Amino acid sequence: MEIDSRVMDRYELVDEDDRLWRPGLGDLVRLRTWDIFARFLPGHGCVVDVGGGPGTHAAHLAGRGYDVLLVDPVARHVERARARSGSQPHAPFRAELGEAGRLPVADQTADVVLLMGSLYHLVQRDDRAAALREAARALRPGGALLVEVIARHAWVLDATMKGLLGSSEIWDNFDCNLRVGLSQDPAQLAEGGFWAYFHRPEELRAELEDAGYREIRLVAVEGFAWLLGDLEQRMDNPADLLRAVRLTETEPSMLGTSAHVIGMARKP
Repeated sequence: MEIDSRVMDRYELVDEDDRLWRPGLGDLVRLRTWDIFARFLPGHGCVVDVGGGPGTHAAHLAGRGYDVLLVDPVARHVERARARSGSQPHAPFRAELGEAGRLPVADQTADVVLLMGSLYHLVQRDDRAAALREAARALRPGGALLVEVIARHAWVLDATMKGLLGSSEIWDNFDCNLRVGLSQDPAQLAEGGFWAYFHRPEELRAELEDAGYREIRLVAVEGFAWLLGDLEQRMDNPADLLRAVRLTETEPSMLGTSAHVIGMARKP
């Protein structure tokens, strides 16, 4: 599959490295993701981080002792990831240009495949299915897959928190979100606009099942916590908040409330 030019244009304009390090929400997403990794990933092995961007997760997992290959279609992301790897010579990782439908990995060699952004940028279900099959090809039997998607109502919640409901255009945008799952009307997408597909949780489960995965579990990443008005202050000392989110992470109502959902599954 070819990478949509609208996705490539976006990442030429925005600093993806900033997203997971932003005080408050970035801290919440990063620490929750690492907590999920710690509980679901095997204790060691080969990790293929598909669409791994500038390498935040790859660097973390390499520091935990995993053999990590980051694959990303954006050249500037790969360059930054290689620089990040070079900055931690005690825990290096590899970074290569590539995309989710054609991984530079031999059959059945990965213990873990991460798709922490690739899937929601594939707006056609057939392309998402192809990416899931390619991940299965790379995984050893029993290997772990972690897939992150954006929840269907995320933009409605986010725009409400940001006070954007006074714009007439926002309601047309919501209609597109909720009816067909697209982040924006493709006929009105501004240059560098965010182009993605927003999942319903049960839809993610069905896509994983259809691709042949088993032991499927869905967890909310941010859960209710991203809606807190004092999130940045709470993340100065986040242990109790992270514990509360973990307690509610599999509750179906939290899956719909969260901005992101991670599907965890295994190759038979």
